[in-house]
Parts: sequence; C-alpha cells; structure tokens
Amino acid sequence: MRFEQFDPEVDDSQLRACHELAVSAHADDDPNVPAVSYGMFRSWWAHGFAGDPQQAWLVTSDAGEPLGCYLLGLPDRDNRSNGFLDPFVTLRARRRGIGTALVAHAARQADRADRALLMSNSRVGAPGAAFAAAVCARPCLRDARRVLDVGPDVPGQLPGRPGLPGRLDGLRAEAEQHAAGYELRRWTGSTPADLTDAVCALYSAMEDAPHEPSVEPLSWDADRLRRSDERAVAAGSRLYSLAAIHAASGEMAALTQVYVDPATDGWAFQDITAVSRPHRGHRLGLLVKVVMLQWLAGCEAHVRQIMTFNAVQNEHMVAVNNRLGFRVTDYFESFELDVASALTLGARTALAGPG
Repeated sequence: MRFEQFDPEVDDSQLRACHELAVSAHADDDPNVPAVSYGMFRSWWAHGFAGDPQQAWLVTSDAGEPLGCYLLGLPDRDNRSNGFLDPFVTLRARRRGIGTALVAHAARQADRADRALLMSNSRVGAPGAAFAAAVCARPCLRDARRVLDVGPDVPGQLPGRPGLPGRLDGLRAEAEQHAAGYELRRWTGSTPADLTDAVCALYSAMEDAPHEPSVEPLSWDADRLRRSDERAVAAGSRLYSLAAIHAASGEMAALTQVYVDPATDGWAFQDITAVSRPHRGHRLGLLVKVVMLQWLAGCEAHVRQIMTFNAVQNEHMVAVNNRLGFRVTDYFESFELDVASALTLGARTALAGPG
C-alpha cells in the first residue's frame, strides 16, 4: 500500500477519488440519508472546521488503485491534545487490514503533532462501529439523527391530522406568548458585520451543551466565524440564519441556522440552534425554529426533509424537535482511541468491520 498526502484545495483528482471512496459504501455505512455531495465533501476536506489545520491522505495499491483515505484534523486553538479522524475504506477492499493500517498511519501523524487521543464517530450498527470495537476504541457521546418531513404530503400522514404547515402557526403563537420583548432578525449567507460579536457569543453559549468529556468547548471570535462562513460559501450551499434579539438590552438571545445544498435535492440541513443561558425559559428555541421553517417554506419550497443531530442527553432541544415532529432515523456514537494504542495497530491484519 502507498500513503500519499495531498492538498484538497488544488489536487482535484485525489480529492475526487476520496469522495468516490466515501460514497462507494454509503448503502452500508449510512443508508437513511443522501450521500454527501462532492461540493460539500470538497468544502469539508479543503477548509475543515473553521479553518483548523488538517491532513488529507489517499491510500492506494501498488498498482495505483484507490483503497482508502482519511482526513485528520489537528486543531491548534482548542483540543490541542486531540486528533479528529475521518477514515474511509472502499467497499470492495474491506476486511483486508487496510482500515487497521490506515488508523495506525494516522496515529503516527497525530503522535508527531503531540496528540494523545484520536476521535471519530460511526452510525450505531454500521461496519464502522464494529471496526471501532475491534481496535478497542472507547465509546463516548451518543447522538440521535432526526429527520423532519415537511410539506402537506408527508408520507404516512394520518387522515384528518394537519401536516406541519398547518401546525406551525399554532406553535408560533404559543411561543410568542412567552417571548414578549424579543425581536427576530434574519439573514442569508455570511454573518453581517454588526452581528459578528453577538453570533460569536451565541456559539460560545453552546459550551454547556452535552459533549465528550475529552473534547473542549470551542472559543469563537471574528476570525473563526469568518472562516466558518467561508466554508459554507465554498461548498456552494445557501445558509439561512434567524436570531431572536432581546429588545431592551440588544443582546442576541437565540440563533438557529439551516443550510441547503443545491446538489442534494429535497433536503435541508440544520446547523446550530442555541439559546443563551440568561434568556432561556421563553420558548425562544421553539420560536426561532418554527419561524425558520416558515421562512424556508417560502424560499426553498422544494425542500421535503430537514436533518438534525442532538445529543441524546440534550433533553431541552430534543423536546423542541419532538414538538415539531422530527423522527429518529439513526444513532451515532463518538469514539476515542489512545494514540499510543493506535500506534501498535500496524502489526495487525484483517479485522471485523471496514478495515
């Protein structure tokens, strides 16, 4: 096997090979949602999360056949003891020890960067979860993926029961009764300059959301927010943001963001929804999500499904999503593996799972 590091921003042929690897086993790895489009994949691999440093590697046979690849995030602001690993092995090359060799190789890069842990995740019940168990990775946080079916023609809609559009006005009125003194502001694309500090503060408000014990909450500033916005633009997605502003203080109290990938027809993807601690208890989470859905219905009428993730312990946001009618499609588990242990994997051969 050959390991080749490449630059996703300029090496299009290698990046396309990695995208084909990632989607080749989609039916096995993550069958309940569309496969990631090339535009979103390119943005992810070329720009990372808000510009954090990362390495991209393609694994080929001696004859040049793509076998696997991985992206290794090595953040230099937060979580400087962690490496965040996204590995892929093509379906036809699994169970041949390639995944094991891939993780061992990534561990060497992480070790050179003074990282103690490799972090990754997999859908529960997928081959990746079996592979994580085989290499003795420890499970951490569990997330639920939920999907909301929107529009009047929701599959399985009970006769006589109003669809989502028919329920949104009532949910909005309910939320507004508790949200007196707050005003709504919306925008598309990059964050307006006058809201930069407020959005950074809202992102930081998610520090108390459930997270893995070994993962530090992120600190946000104007530069990190700009890089995050640039990633969305680079992906070609349309980003919608809606905030609740406390009229008396001018503070941003709540924020929800959704993006639409033009290459993934019929779907929208929930980004964050956050309510700052001083303003909780006013149904602001419900309010901004309901108004966002009404906004999307007007400008993205082709969207039929919206995807979101919640930590299973995040009972408040789960309750909001249940009110809206989101249904659970899958669970995902985060895993951590000591770099010191991962360095020993190179001597192993075929294991259960995608390796």
